[in-house]
Amino acid sequence: MAGGSGKKRFDFRTVLLVSVVTLLVWLMAESRTVSTQIAEVSPRIEAGSATEMAVRPATGFALPESVQVTLSGSAAGLDQARRSLQGRVVLRVGLEIPASVGIHEIDLREVLRTSEILTDAGVGIVEVNPDRVRVEVDEIAVASLPVRAIEPEGVLFENGGTPRTDPPALQVRGPASVLARLEGREGLVRLESETVETLRPGVLERVARVRVELPEDADRWGTVFSPEHVDVELTLRSRTQSYTLGPMPVQVQLAPGEIGRWRVTLEPGQQDLVGIEVTGPSNQIDRLRSGELVPTAVVALTFEELERGIESKRAQISGLPPGVSIVPGADVGVRLSIRRADVPAGVDE
Repeated sequence: MAGGSGKKRFDFRTVLLVSVVTLLVWLMAESRTVSTQIAEVSPRIEAGSATEMAVRPATGFALPESVQVTLSGSAAGLDQARRSLQGRVVLRVGLEIPASVGIHEIDLREVLRTSEILTDAGVGIVEVNPDRVRVEVDEIAVASLPVRAIEPEGVLFENGGTPRTDPPALQVRGPASVLARLEGREGLVRLESETVETLRPGVLERVARVRVELPEDADRWGTVFSPEHVDVELTLRSRTQSYTLGPMPVQVQLAPGEIGRWRVTLEPGQQDLVGIEVTGPSNQIDRLRSGELVPTAVVALTFEELERGIESKRAQISGLPPGVSIVPGADVGVRLSIRRADVPAGVDE
């Protein structure tokens, strides 16, 4: 009985050992069996270490979202390759992409064939679909653009108070072909009506952090600029303004029936009104400043004033635009001399 039991134990161990060896041989043979497998990868383009170059898919040639790669190799190699690829293939300027300006057609099969990932895994390329992509490479350039503020329509500013930006210029970095189209153009900031309406007229105001826009361009790829916001300083035109009129000759006016009966003369230095200040709406003051309207000074004498021989009277300023008036306290008095026309000079009446 004892001997038979030992023989059975020996047979069990032998069977187990043979099974393990068989399994290992099968696994080794399987790992070395050449097979094919399809992997999907997404192409991605990068400037890489070529920091002075920009790259993008060529115009009209979109980068495919997925590329099917048929790989050939052992099961272990295929598994290693799939894990290392991580579902992507990177195209870098200076490596997979030539570092020269222009349109380049990239052979994805060749890129993958020479990839260390597949070489290390001992995997070959059977087919790539699609097998080519086109990319555009350009040099990076830097330019400075002045910044101009655009105000809402109808907004007026004090002399020298038009909008100024701080800083006054932008630094723009991007492909040389794009920057060439920006030459001679300006960055823009737009002042909204709601913002301008809150500002105090006649006072230097500062509007903080207004967003900057580059000139419109349908193909401004790879372009960045700084700063993205600027401050704007401006002084709105006051709603009312003051203005000092130029010298106005004084005209003496008599009723038609009194003309020829009186001799009226202005005292020396009274022929003109000088330094008369007026105030009113800014747009009406502008009409005086531009010379569109020229006011006149008139001394109108009544029969009673002529009879009394008054020696002074306030002049009336005519020709002022609507809403404009003389500043209170302005000296518009005129000294004059009145005599009957039939009384010789030097003879008292």
